[in-house]
Amino acid sequence: MKQLILAGAIAAIGTGLMIAVDQQQSNPPPRFQAFPPSFESATFGPGIHAAGRVEGRSEAIAIAPHFEGRVDDIPVNRGTRVEAGATLFKLDSNRFQALKDLAAAQLEAAQANRMKLIAGARQSEIEAARQEAEAAMARSEGSRARFERAAKLYQRNAISAQAFEDYRADHDSNEALVQAAKQRLETVKADPRPADLLAADAEIASAKAQLRMAEIDLERCSIKAPCDAIVLDIAVRRGEWVSPQASTPAVRIVDASQLRVVAEVDERDALGVFMDQHCTITVDALPGENFAGVVSEIEPQMEPKKIYGGWAGERNETHTRRVWIDLSDSVALPIGLPVEVMIDRIEPKGDELNG
Repeated sequence: MKQLILAGAIAAIGTGLMIAVDQQQSNPPPRFQAFPPSFESATFGPGIHAAGRVEGRSEAIAIAPHFEGRVDDIPVNRGTRVEAGATLFKLDSNRFQALKDLAAAQLEAAQANRMKLIAGARQSEIEAARQEAEAAMARSEGSRARFERAAKLYQRNAISAQAFEDYRADHDSNEALVQAAKQRLETVKADPRPADLLAADAEIASAKAQLRMAEIDLERCSIKAPCDAIVLDIAVRRGEWVSPQASTPAVRIVDASQLRVVAEVDERDALGVFMDQHCTITVDALPGENFAGVVSEIEPQMEPKKIYGGWAGERNETHTRRVWIDLSDSVALPIGLPVEVMIDRIEPKGDELNG
């Protein structure tokens, strides 16, 4: 009896197993279909959270003098807003002022020499040259008459040969003096030669260049701001000796014509940032206040993370993509202020997605 019951149980179990296998084969479980990843599934969702800091239109600009010198004056302070061309500090300029005065005097002398060439000799100089020529001619006439008498006496052996030669030399010398006096008279009466005018013009041009160089050096004693800026740091003091080769710049400024935020976007969201995206910026110093901005520049490469927000869940050991966000003109925040950025996600255009 027990054997019959055991055999029936085994048969029932086998029948149940066969029915289950048959049902599984006729109704297979649904397979998971692999869909190609879409951009929407990878990026859309909450805004992109990033840490950043406030900057100017440019990063800090290091200002150094053009040459060595002693600081004479510093008319600005840290935090001073300056316009382009405003003086940041001055070097002692006494030596360069003297060089400028010297160059100006040399230019005046060169110009005066050219004016003298054009004006020619004064009337009194011409008259003096004429009288010198007439005096030379008179002396020549006297020496010629003496030489002729000496020649007659020499023919009669009335004077020695040495005496006759002396009369000849005196006559020839006076003739040469006459020619020289006549040439000098012609020279003082003549117009200036083209070559002399060219030489005078070259002397004037050289003097002008020397004066301009002296003016440039004098202007460089006043170190000026290259753009509208905010003075970040002043590393020199009045009376100190400064050099352009110093390891620390004398002054650091930042272009404040447009405040920006530089933010680092985590590599997981690096492909979700685009130009003209709207952003919301918050700072711990002003709780509850938001500042608007627009993405204006995106770095084309990834770099290790350098800006940290310090919030819970932030990834530190990662690569990031830097973006620059233009703030509203009415925003006034200090340079370097840490901020939190929330970038609105947008649906990318075809050209943005492809490149």
